[in-house]
Amino acid sequence: FHPFLSTDAKLYGVEGGGEKLELGNHSASLSEGSPGVLHGSLSYILQDSNGQISPAESIAPGLDYPGSGPEHSYLKDCGRVQYSSVSDTEALEAFKLLSRTEGIIPAIESSHAIAKLIQIATDYKKSDGIIVCLSGRGDKDFSEEVSNGE
Repeated sequence: FHPFLSTDAKLYGVEGGGEKLELGNHSASLSEGSPGVLHGSLSYILQDSNGQISPAESIAPGLDYPGSGPEHSYLKDCGRVQYSSVSDTEALEAFKLLSRTEGIIPAIESSHAIAKLIQIATDYKKSDGIIVCLSGRGDKDFSEEVSNGE
């Protein structure tokens, strides 16, 4: 996000929504969590009513974590970035769509961003510039898709 923070670009952060947005079934610490301390850092985390860290769950290993960094927490609090979650199912559908239509096999983590793009695309004109970060490679995730019969 850093190069875009001082621009008027709309910034979105997408988290792992897991199977459902119930504690222990997702990794959406920014959009569903609350402020707390994890590893000595105050940020948004997934925790129970006693402040104990709750398990995180996401189909994407890189998103399967019960907290967020302090910079993302700051960007949420100041309103510069809009954070939301995408379900495992939506991420898998986006994975399949990009793979089939563009021949790009995205990492399952990046597939969450593609799913969010699909949700918000109608909010923009065709002439608007949209950037989506595709990090990693999806071929490592492809075997899971095959084993799931996709």
